Amino acid sequence: MRPHLRKRFELNPVYLFALGVSLLAGCQTAPTRSSNPDQWPLLFITLDPLRADRLGAYGYSRPTSPALDAFAKTATLFQNVTCSMPTTLPSHLTIFTGLSPTQHGVTRNGMVPAQDLVSIFDLLGDQGIPNAAVVSAQVLDEEYLQGLGLNEVFFGDGWSMGATQVPGDAVTRRAETWISERSDQPFALWLHYFDPHEPYDPKPDFAQQFVIGYDGPWGNSLSTEWLVSLNSEEIAFQLTGRDQRHISDLYDAEIAFLDAQLGRLFEFLKTRGIWERLLVVIVAGHGQAHGEQEFWGHGELLLEPVIKVPLLIKLPHQDRGHRVSEPVQTLDIVPTLAALLGLETPAGCTGRSLLPAFEGEKLETTPPRLVERRTYPSNPTRRGIALLSQDWKLTHYRETEGSENHLGKSTGREGLDGQNFFTPDAPGLGLLQEILAAQSSQGEEQTSPLSQERLEMLRSLEYVQ
Repeated sequence: MRPHLRKRFELNPVYLFALGVSLLAGCQTAPTRSSNPDQWPLLFITLDPLRADRLGAYGYSRPTSPALDAFAKTATLFQNVTCSMPTTLPSHLTIFTGLSPTQHGVTRNGMVPAQDLVSIFDLLGDQGIPNAAVVSAQVLDEEYLQGLGLNEVFFGDGWSMGATQVPGDAVTRRAETWISERSDQPFALWLHYFDPHEPYDPKPDFAQQFVIGYDGPWGNSLSTEWLVSLNSEEIAFQLTGRDQRHISDLYDAEIAFLDAQLGRLFEFLKTRGIWERLLVVIVAGHGQAHGEQEFWGHGELLLEPVIKVPLLIKLPHQDRGHRVSEPVQTLDIVPTLAALLGLETPAGCTGRSLLPAFEGEKLETTPPRLVERRTYPSNPTRRGIALLSQDWKLTHYRETEGSENHLGKSTGREGLDGQNFFTPDAPGLGLLQEILAAQSSQGEEQTSPLSQERLEMLRSLEYVQ
């Protein structure tokens, strides 16, 4: 196991104060469960990008997710979950460290952490438990995961040299091989599936199942460049309602393919006799918009389909499902795992343990949750932030040409992203302004220059222009 440093963070005190108001309810210590990590192997599955409302377990009517729906029947499903930032790398670092993007310092793709981070893999590594990651996109290359305490990072099954992303079956194949060599040992394995991401090019069997009756001009293979161009008025103007449905159908087909790979993995684990003793966490890094508020994709706007993600956790030997309606965040995952496994929660975590939910208790009402927009090195003054409560959402975008505020209410037209109720006395406005000021003073100190190779990789995925 490689050594890892335990550097602590010198954070802007104003930012910590703002976080304290909005998030530090999570620092209240939840009751811990006596547990031996040696008996609880951890399987961590991240899905990218997957909006919660496209799964049957979250109410979707189409059969996109039979394997995940079956899994949900024996897991705890959190119904209202927000990510920390709808951008792959920052979001994943939050999931594994319990730190917000401003805290861990990685606020866009293509950045290398400037400090060693204390992750769930570090905590388990301290117990002598081996770990590995199998990723399916170069945006999560080993270079960008430095400091997470990972022993090994694989890109798919290792056969797709030069690719920027690989399909889910390559991830499952590598997982089966890795687990086969350790099926009688404790381990922590992270699997990352990228199939619902652009481009949309589902396998023919899945396309046939979900693309029904479309005779328009666009085929069953849509490039990343074309999909991103939908945010330009001249392209979006050409789309008909059936075209938009077609794009959505292809996304559904990609989810169904991903779900099939998970189903294969679950069966493998059951035949190996590992399934019952596994602690399984399934979460999405962020969601995806399909024309809501005339926006496509993710990253730019903090819309509900973009920031709402599925989160399901199965405890060892759990055989009945349970649903939690209270709002939670992906920030809460590390404190929750630490409590479940009897480990010490890393310093600086601003989430809270969700352990009471597993013990049949209601979670306490939390202050507003925070979601950040990625930063732009070419224009560091651009900012985006959203604060969410149970029934309102305050969003602020600071652009080159000015700023825009939006207050949505669940009771308004088109919900939290629709009718604008903003006034100078909007709830949460003072807190939002404090956080923005603190973020600006932090700057982008942990930036590392982008090499030409990194730029080309990010450009191929349309993360930079």
